[in-house]
Amino acid sequence: MAKGKRHYSGKELILRRQLERQQAETAKGNARTQQLKRINASRRAIGWAKQKMREGKGNGSVLD
Repeated sequence: MAKGKRHYSGKELILRRQLERQQAETAKGNARTQQLKRINASRRAIGWAKQKMREGKGNGSVLD
């Protein structure tokens, strides 16, 4: 078989482009999901830290 670029039929090209587009959208969606998970985790950590600060002080905190 000759080495070089393979030539695809029109239908095959359309299917390959659709698959590439779907994979790109999935990757973008996964990145968004990971970012949201990191944001939510940091919110929980901040809330936990504020609670610990409130418990440590007997008086009213500015962060309340």
